[in-house]
Amino acid sequence: MTIISDLRANLHKTINRLASGVWYPAHTSLHCAAAGTVASGPPPALLRTASCFYEKGLHVDQAKKLKKRVRLPAPVVSIGNLSVGGTGKTPLAIWICNSLLKIGLRPVVLTRGYGRRIGAPGLVPSSGNTAELAGIFGDEPVMMSECLPSAQVWVGRDRAASGNAALARGGVDVFVLDDGFQHLALERDLDIVLLDCRSPFGNGHVLPAGPLREPVSNLGRADAFVITHAAEELDAAPLKDKLQRLFPGIPVFACRHMMKQISLIKGGPAFPIDTLVGRRAVAFAGIAGPEGFFDRLRHTGIKICGSLSFPDHHRYTAGDFSKIFHCASGRGAEFIITTAKDAVRIPPPYRDALAAVQVEIDFGADREDFCALITAGLGMPARRVLPATL
Repeated sequence: MTIISDLRANLHKTINRLASGVWYPAHTSLHCAAAGTVASGPPPALLRTASCFYEKGLHVDQAKKLKKRVRLPAPVVSIGNLSVGGTGKTPLAIWICNSLLKIGLRPVVLTRGYGRRIGAPGLVPSSGNTAELAGIFGDEPVMMSECLPSAQVWVGRDRAASGNAALARGGVDVFVLDDGFQHLALERDLDIVLLDCRSPFGNGHVLPAGPLREPVSNLGRADAFVITHAAEELDAAPLKDKLQRLFPGIPVFACRHMMKQISLIKGGPAFPIDTLVGRRAVAFAGIAGPEGFFDRLRHTGIKICGSLSFPDHHRYTAGDFSKIFHCASGRGAEFIITTAKDAVRIPPPYRDALAAVQVEIDFGADREDFCALITAGLGMPARRVLPATL
């Protein structure tokens, strides 16, 4: 099984490296640098032709969904993105839910659940063996449910059916649609699109020649943009200007994803990440763009003496942990660190031997305006939505 797992992981890395080499030009090279490649020219003609067919099929499919669009009897805020890969949608969904809970509202998350084993709408438990639950509902829904014990998280392909199932149980004020920009079958009151400041559009092509799920022009149906992973305010300025030129009238915000806390055991207290400054650690992650996670850990001052990357949504095996612990022992690491998303996929015997990083979103100067957007967009009373620590 270890050999099969290693082969699968290596194949996934090879595909990612090849895709990164095509999708991300040299001038937006963060993804390429992580993959060890740099795009040297336009995508191959075969891929560009395939993208043309993809775009035509997408247009027909979206037109059909818009005609049959369903509205739920409660406000809906959608959080989505334009490209494949992680832009920080799940942390923002958690941030918004916590903010709504702070003012006494009852948010319900509707998500598809990547890798789920259930077909009908299902309510994710807020406690239990997270590794087992992740296999049933998907890792991101389980992580959200763990972070939001006072909110319901529903998983299902048909988000309207999930919403109606939640309404049947009662206690719903607002629906938060996770990864919802392309889910046109459900009407929404506020459509927020996230764009990674480091490479928002890749090479500008839709799948498979590029990383875009749909053309850049479709951003015109958004109600607001959030630029993510902006280390400093100046980092977001060029993209802000571009979006305001392309889509005048649509507000643009920027946020940072900050590593603030770390939990050393499941369910235990969280400590400031500064506690580990100067300490030696091995890090591992099975997410999109794990190198970005490793770099941010280094930036905190932790001495990363070894790092291991696995495919996104990877289901960890005993062989994987043997490799991780062997690396930590051989490098003299004092801690083993992973992401909160990875932590929910780790079985109990191993989970308490690892540290999991908790991320906090910081809107900086844009915070009040973004909160005002939420209250106005969802038709809520004009009161301030307080930010929450994730």
